Amino acid sequence: MSSVLGPTGPTPHDVIVIMTDQHRADLCAREGFPVDCTPTLDQLASGGRWFNRAYTTAPVCVPARISMLTGRYPSAHGVRENYGYADPHYSRDLFDLAREAGMRTAMIGKNHSHLTSDRVDEWYEFGHLGAKRLGGLGDGRGTSHGRAISPTSAAFASPREESAMAREFDGWLRRLGANTATDATPYPVSVQIPARIVDRAIAWLDADTSTRSLLWLSIPEPHVPYQVPEPYFSEYSPRVVPPPATDSQHRPNDSPAWQVVADLAVRTGEADPQVLARARANYVGMLRLIDDQITRLVRHLAAHGRLSRTLIVFVADHGDFVGEYGLMRKGPGLPEVLARVPMFFYGPQVTASSSPSHAHVSIVDILPTLCELLGWPLPEGVQGRSLAPILWGEPYPEREFDSAYVEQGYGGLPYTLEELAALPPRGAKRGGADTLSEGTQSGSLRMVRAGRWKLVADALGRFSLFDLKTDPYELDNRYGRPGHEEISRTMLERLAAWLVRTADPLPIPPDGYVRKLHPRNYQWHEA
Repeated sequence: MSSVLGPTGPTPHDVIVIMTDQHRADLCAREGFPVDCTPTLDQLASGGRWFNRAYTTAPVCVPARISMLTGRYPSAHGVRENYGYADPHYSRDLFDLAREAGMRTAMIGKNHSHLTSDRVDEWYEFGHLGAKRLGGLGDGRGTSHGRAISPTSAAFASPREESAMAREFDGWLRRLGANTATDATPYPVSVQIPARIVDRAIAWLDADTSTRSLLWLSIPEPHVPYQVPEPYFSEYSPRVVPPPATDSQHRPNDSPAWQVVADLAVRTGEADPQVLARARANYVGMLRLIDDQITRLVRHLAAHGRLSRTLIVFVADHGDFVGEYGLMRKGPGLPEVLARVPMFFYGPQVTASSSPSHAHVSIVDILPTLCELLGWPLPEGVQGRSLAPILWGEPYPEREFDSAYVEQGYGGLPYTLEELAALPPRGAKRGGADTLSEGTQSGSLRMVRAGRWKLVADALGRFSLFDLKTDPYELDNRYGRPGHEEISRTMLERLAAWLVRTADPLPIPPDGYVRKLHPRNYQWHEA
């Protein structure tokens, strides 16, 4: 396919979407973190366009990943939890569009979405506990999201394609489980999941350099289990990694959702300050390990003359407490450490800027942005907006990007602790080490951020208002307090506008009215 010239160069030949799992946005030198643990990511971000007000659609893996692939919020695509995700509501997603454009496609790494192996050319799947194989590694289901796969399917890693040491490491991960390793991982970097993912990605990219390619390179880390080998274990020790800004005495509230994760911290040992400090240090070490593997990929592309024609999109599905409030993992509420994500674009058609864009953007904006950069039609029902003019360094309607919206919860009423105790067991999830449960996900929350202010509303009609400039960890609720009436009203208006905007436009009847749409899916550009 011939190149189509855009405002800053040719259409990208290849697109690599790099996604990390549970990656907190502010733990990087470009945002002021004192430990330089992501030097290559920082360099790519500064050599492209990065956003310091980028948000997930929901701080939960599956809803966020489906949002990235479909450009739709969870309330529209219908998946609000990590279950029941085989058939979300959408018209066409990222991989549909790539296939229609004649691109070769691959999913290498963690899936945890509605995507299935029969829809891509290359599928090499990993979970948090190693490669997924027929016969029991990973989740051991022998299915891909509820759909049976054949023994010859590429949906799971073949044991013949993994070294004996890699299989031993996967077994070690399963024994560690969803916990923190207090000693260095006794296996080399080469068998760590990010290294194996990058190995496979390089091999797949090298196999055909003439055909345009879309690669979803999905790294399961720095999600639990919190483990890291040498030299990262020693280089990023609790003596090097600074303590969090808050502790268990600074939790936003004592609701059942927060009590559930506090109880979990006791069961996992993370309530112990020494274990918590080691978990936080391991997490930062994992960030550097990931960064080093991305370095390897980028250098390979550059050495073969392909970096200049490759668009790299980097994003995380959601964040992690990483010691804040005395906690690891995720679960309750919509605090910034969970809702805000790292996000940048690097490559063709991206004008470099070492300073961040302050536009409020979302993971749903990735799909419509790629549509404009690659010349694809915007699918029906997409709710995100194209970021192309921001990437080009051109003017854009500031009203369109003056706030960001996030959802949380699967609906119904929030449970009390007494009600949670009376619920029947549900496999290993309830009472185990999973912070996503009825205790943290029941009910509904809706959040809007605009500049320094953030408003959160729940299903019971309660509101919280925070000044992120003076209260970045959201400990001082100013809603309804004297002197905050005007900003409370303004933020409520923005939330109402988002609730109207994110109403699902699908289904669209084929013989119905013609809809007026902006080519970049803007709605407030004329407001």
